[in-house]
Amino acid sequence: MRLFLSVMTAATVAGCTPVTMAGFDDVAPGAERLAMTGVPAFMNGDFRMGASRGHVARRASTATEERGSLTPDWVPNQIAERGSGRLSFDLSGPEVGGRLEGECRYDRLDAGLKLGDDRVTQTVTAAVRPLLLACAYRLDGRDVGGMELRGAPPGAPTPLVERAGEVRVDGVALAVRSDHAMTGVAGPSTTPVGYLVKEGGRPVAALETVGSGTRRLMLPADPARRRAALAALVTLGLFWDPDDAI
Repeated sequence: MRLFLSVMTAATVAGCTPVTMAGFDDVAPGAERLAMTGVPAFMNGDFRMGASRGHVARRASTATEERGSLTPDWVPNQIAERGSGRLSFDLSGPEVGGRLEGECRYDRLDAGLKLGDDRVTQTVTAAVRPLLLACAYRLDGRDVGGMELRGAPPGAPTPLVERAGEVRVDGVALAVRSDHAMTGVAGPSTTPVGYLVKEGGRPVAALETVGSGTRRLMLPADPARRRAALAALVTLGLFWDPDDAI
């Protein structure tokens, strides 16, 4: 299911009908609209946000442990897949109001069964320890806060890979949650197509992650909320987990 939806989305993007985050333009009326451009597809590189310039360094790895040996009678093997990585970035310029730096780590663990023989295999896994993304931020060399984002716990009543958490910068705390609704495609994406930042249940900022090399952001005008939302959304605009097909 996850692979099918991701392939379908990629095909739609490559075709005539663009895919966007549903309702993005109406999420936070009055918010400033910005674009992150030149975001590298995978590992390291430079990017821009308006007149501000930044650099990102990313490292990701997946380790697989398998117990048993595949046999013609399809006796299942136990399999465990651990994904982990690091993300660091800096962004300086007028849109930031200084120099923002972020240092993040993430980790997740999936487990399940692998069946098959030398010619055909089938693997079914589920989250044992969902994604945990933890970040620390500095502004002009000063420690200002951090963010923690977690994937949905095992057994969640949805196939969506939902993520939720909180960003806290200079004492301002805002909720962060993944969004999966798309335009141009029937049904939600299993992996996030964007993120909403909320205060008291009301959206104050948003990020759209669909597309190649470009991210759309909406940021609040209030300086304190803007700093917190900016840190979270720049991080998520740069975050790359190989387990995400989108």
